[in-house]
Amino acid sequence: MTYLAFVQKEKRLLSFAVSFTFFSSFGQTFLISLFVPYFLVAFELSNASFGTLYSAATLTGAVALPWLGQWIDRIPLRQYSMYVAFGLLFASALMAVSWHISMLFLALIMLRLSGQGLSGHTAQATMAKKFDGQRGKALSISALGYPLGEALLPSILAAMLIAFSWRTIWGLIAAFIAFIFIPVLWRLIRNEKYVETGTEADAKELPTARENYRTVFSDNRTFFLLPAILMPPFWVTGLFLYQIAAAEALGWTTTLIASAFIAFAVSRILMGLISGPLIDRFSAQNLFPLMLVPMTFGILIAFFFEANWAAFIYMGMIGVTMGLATTIKAALFTEIYGADKIGTVQSLFGTIMVLSTALSPFLVGWMLDNSITIHTILLTAVITCMLSGLLSIFILPAFQKNR
Repeated sequence: MTYLAFVQKEKRLLSFAVSFTFFSSFGQTFLISLFVPYFLVAFELSNASFGTLYSAATLTGAVALPWLGQWIDRIPLRQYSMYVAFGLLFASALMAVSWHISMLFLALIMLRLSGQGLSGHTAQATMAKKFDGQRGKALSISALGYPLGEALLPSILAAMLIAFSWRTIWGLIAAFIAFIFIPVLWRLIRNEKYVETGTEADAKELPTARENYRTVFSDNRTFFLLPAILMPPFWVTGLFLYQIAAAEALGWTTTLIASAFIAFAVSRILMGLISGPLIDRFSAQNLFPLMLVPMTFGILIAFFFEANWAAFIYMGMIGVTMGLATTIKAALFTEIYGADKIGTVQSLFGTIMVLSTALSPFLVGWMLDNSITIHTILLTAVITCMLSGLLSIFILPAFQKNR
């Protein structure tokens, strides 16, 4: 089935997924990073202390993710999606009135959990469970919300920060979620009773979360998968959170790195769309070992070159890997562990990913505060990505054997 025919047939559920991935932006590092300079002033924080706070908030949200994520396998999708949407609304409203650091901390927890964690999880798990032969296309289309948010929201919010206070902007974000996102979401999903195609009795007979976790960790391939899965979000979180400091150290202006985000978004969109049919044809298992190659190349460009064009190659290549990763991971989990437990499995891997990204702001912030150069940080990223990529290659024969 072509993309156009598929979108025409499944436009309601695809729109639901794209809406969720777009609004997940409000809990993503690239958007929160725009407010970091204001947080540092308002709450009298250093880079390292905010990085620690951000890491702690991310870790706290990660603790709840496996338990909350597995419920998408067990309750009606319309009910589950509303819980997630109202969580994002509460987080944004709390950020708008956060006059104390404890309120900032709680708002960050809720943003990271409901935005970065559960919003994307809801979209991807729904696509992976609902579609089989067209899973790659469904995942690539649903992932379009990520780059759309990355392309549109930073420039809009940067312009708004000139005219409004950061607390006012978070109030407007909360209003946007309440009066646009939630009503549209309900209209799209109100007739969708269950994610799975079976009956309510079938849903009650699904394996428990503990049984699913045992299945995952008893599979030796899991431990070879993890490093390559974790590297892109780990380094993107750290480098993007401190993107302004990194840009200045590399000789790039703030305007230039903001413009380079367009290359990131465009490449992520294109690769997301291209990867869908490739997954349907060749399987996510065969494509997975190639996922880290573009990002490694892009970071090497930033390491060796400080010209303006290097910023666009750097961001563009990271976008290619992120476009691949978003689509490949959800399809990969379904191929290996089965569609019936994708919600539980994906939330488990999501928790491990969030735990790893929680360390990144602290590590990068600490390195910057201790005068470790950005080139050293980039070299560390290159080495870890190369090692993780090489490790994933060793599992390819096992994949082929189990097909």
